[in-house]
Amino acid sequence: MKRNKKLLSIFLCLSMVLGVACTSENKDGKTDGKLPSSESTTEVAETEAPTTTTTKETEETTPVVTVSATPTISPTPTPPEMDKDKSELSMEELFKFYPEDFPVIDSSTARKPITAGIYEYFMEGYDKEDKLPLCSKTHGAWINLADKVADLVFLVAPTEEEESHFREVKVNIEMKPYGYDGLGFIVSPDCPVKSLTQEQIRGIYECKITNWKEVGGPDAEIHPYFRDEQSGSQRLFEEFLWPDGDAPDFSSMMDHFYFEDDMESITDSVSCDKYAIGYNIISYLDWAFENGYIDLVAIDGVVPKTETFKDNSYPYITTAYVAIRADEPKDSPARRLYDWIGSEKSVEIISGNSSLSVNVGESKILKYDS
Repeated sequence: MKRNKKLLSIFLCLSMVLGVACTSENKDGKTDGKLPSSESTTEVAETEAPTTTTTKETEETTPVVTVSATPTISPTPTPPEMDKDKSELSMEELFKFYPEDFPVIDSSTARKPITAGIYEYFMEGYDKEDKLPLCSKTHGAWINLADKVADLVFLVAPTEEEESHFREVKVNIEMKPYGYDGLGFIVSPDCPVKSLTQEQIRGIYECKITNWKEVGGPDAEIHPYFRDEQSGSQRLFEEFLWPDGDAPDFSSMMDHFYFEDDMESITDSVSCDKYAIGYNIISYLDWAFENGYIDLVAIDGVVPKTETFKDNSYPYITTAYVAIRADEPKDSPARRLYDWIGSEKSVEIISGNSSLSVNVGESKILKYDS
């Protein structure tokens, strides 16, 4: 019994010692293993700023990546070692280091492959939508050049209507030929007539010849197609067939003619109508349509192609011009690009993107400011 009491006393003493030790540890700031009360948590949050520690492992496994919401391509700065003025840079260097200086180019539909080729050559690697070539068709491109919407244009010579606008805004034009194309007459592959004379073509469009049997074809009515008067192919068509300016008013003859408003639609319509005939620019046809889609008509026995443009044997040859405003400064990007047309590289690009017989001629200035 005494032994048990003695053991009990020893146990109580040990408990008191351990209690004191625990109390001492809590005073030193060490945890007792209990969760803090909500009151304690609130006090810490209000009085102490949270501390964020980034470990080496976190840095390696969770990299921080910043992505721009609207990515842009900044012009490449001129290298320090190239201590040159802009005027001393080559064309390639100029637009590589200063792509924002690239001129706005406009053109007729037939010249779209050429303008695209030039843009890709100088602007490869840049996505500048405000510098992409326009394609406003012949009339629109001339007006855009005069109104300073475009800086350089590829098309055929201006009409009296366009020249009237040049006088109105008092702008002079500088232009030069860079190649020769052809206006080709087209029929469906199902049409058996593949050759006509110039006189027969005029007869068809003057309604003097209305049946294919009159020109060696089937007994069927001819369906002649034409374009709007502002299109480059329409103006060439009228100039070639009626050089004296006495072309019929096709818009008043809709009972006999079929109208299409662009180069693609007139080609599509003729291709699926075996009794149709129309016309288009040869280089455009070569670029936009596969062989066999339509057939070209030989005129006086001569098929329109680059070789017959070069030897001048095809009767309906067109002159392709490049033009700028005549007051462009000597070292302006538009002037320099205009002067570049005729270089070896420019001829390579034009030849590779058209059926033109490339032959760059002398510049001439058309004055309208007086």
